[in-house]
Amino acid sequence: MIYICYGITKSASTFLYQLTEEVFRAAGRPVARLGKPFRKLDSVENYFNFIDHELLEEIERHIDGADVVLKTHGPPRGDVAALVTVGRVLASASIRDPREIALSMLDHGTRSRRWRNKPFSEFVTVADTLNSLDIQLGCFREWAAAEKVAIFNYNEVCYDSGAVVRAIASQIGVSVDVDGVLEKFRDKGVIGQFSKGKALRYSEMSEADQATFLERYAELYAAHAFDTEKARRVAAEQSSLEMRASGELAQHITNLRRRLRI
Repeated sequence: MIYICYGITKSASTFLYQLTEEVFRAAGRPVARLGKPFRKLDSVENYFNFIDHELLEEIERHIDGADVVLKTHGPPRGDVAALVTVGRVLASASIRDPREIALSMLDHGTRSRRWRNKPFSEFVTVADTLNSLDIQLGCFREWAAAEKVAIFNYNEVCYDSGAVVRAIASQIGVSVDVDGVLEKFRDKGVIGQFSKGKALRYSEMSEADQATFLERYAELYAAHAFDTEKARRVAAEQSSLEMRASGELAQHITNLRRRLRI
């Protein structure tokens, strides 16, 4: 079985991908880690910039009936959406409040410029993120329009992870020990691309900038209730804490732990 995890960047898409793989494992179904010719031998995830039906056919031949979870930030190309609709392929899509995505993109940009890395280094101000967000939200809409795609928002993935695990298990058609799956992630240091972990982070954004986002993405805000009761509860618990974004070294250590599965 092929399961595709699409996620707009900074929407807990990596965590959702890891949860999905762990659900398969907890159900006694080991997942394939793709090496060459698809990925580097030391890749920590089966990530592809773009996924189309031809790639899926190649992967199916390669895994020969095994289970595999793929991750992407790109749109469903070719007949992928149709394959999901008829149940040949399973898929999920993750989304987050665009205000919070922008703030997390700026964190990554600061980290990249400090370490002289290229990815995300162009994001210096909130305004710099808007064009990228427009493109990525277009990709999200394409995935969300496909029937049978399971849609999860960031606050569900991060603060109601048990419900998300149950939803993924139901989608796959398996029964798992939810607590056992979540136990693998009690240590946030194993969650890929974990940045700040602050609930309702949009509160850090100025009212003027928030107004820009609320107007620009009014249709999205009308369609999705991003705030959840559990996220509000966590935000209240965090109100007295000083929280900092994860640094580059921490990201490297996390990737090493993911590679070694420790």
